[in-house]
Amino acid sequence: MKFISKPIALVLLFSAGVFTAKGQEISKSFSGIKKINLSTSAGSCTLVKGSSNDVQVKVSFTYSSDDYRPLMEQEGSTLMLKEDFQNRKSYSGNSSWVLTIPENMDVSFSSGSGNFEAKDMSVKVSANSGSGNYTWVSVKGDSKINTGSGNINIVGHQGNLNVNTGSGKINIGSLEGDLLANAGSGKIGLSKLKGACSVNVGSGDIDARDITLTGKGSFNSGSGDASVTLATSPTHNISVNSGSGDALLDFGGNKIEGKVIMTANKKNGKIVAPFSFDKTEELDNDGNDNVRIRKTAQLGAKDIEIKIGTGSGTAEVKK
Repeated sequence: MKFISKPIALVLLFSAGVFTAKGQEISKSFSGIKKINLSTSAGSCTLVKGSSNDVQVKVSFTYSSDDYRPLMEQEGSTLMLKEDFQNRKSYSGNSSWVLTIPENMDVSFSSGSGNFEAKDMSVKVSANSGSGNYTWVSVKGDSKINTGSGNINIVGHQGNLNVNTGSGKINIGSLEGDLLANAGSGKIGLSKLKGACSVNVGSGDIDARDITLTGKGSFNSGSGDASVTLATSPTHNISVNSGSGDALLDFGGNKIEGKVIMTANKKNGKIVAPFSFDKTEELDNDGNDNVRIRKTAQLGAKDIEIKIGTGSGTAEVKK
């Protein structure tokens, strides 16, 4: 979709601008908006819950007006917001967008390095940033977030989340909804989650506490530790695995029921559990010291699988 700059529209846009001690501000109001698309080079975005059905847009910037133009165009019920740098190769300054929006707006955000903040609202978000951070507090709605090297911090969320960072950290607390979380090399910290979980990190740790699974749970670390503490006994399959670190599933005093399957490398790994096993097997004996030990126990009559595995660390179950 192309942004078309018309001379008359541009004059009207800048007529709302004012100069401040920190640069220039431009404000504009739109009605009949259901979706917002904001694309910035390095500009950040803050969402604010509004008291009307109109969308209020305020952009503050310190760039020279010869270099920078914030473009705002309404196309039916979609508001297109974009930064135009007049095709220059280098520029100095910063920008910040504040969007005051009604409940249940659909927002799409993309930025090279901008941050994204939201608080106390219902909103559906699809966001991507090269190195920006995400900070959300008390937000409702299904959302998808991606950042190349930024951190993701979310507290008090209701709705399904799909979050990804290449080398940043993920911290999520008090989530009611399904979670899909991935980090390339950062740490993932989770607490007070209620939903299904699929959590993966390449070379960092997973620390998940007070977890209530309403669906399948999967927690995997390539080379870090994976630790999960449950708030209730699981009624769905759960797996906790690490390639070379420790894998711990702590039932937090809740009853252990289901088919428990634990694996570890025979030479370098270790299996620890507070119960006896029904069966012990050796797997993958290829003559190169890659033998794995698998121990199995059926506890109670619950028809679920509880898997804890490690390559060269300790696989452990705690009551």
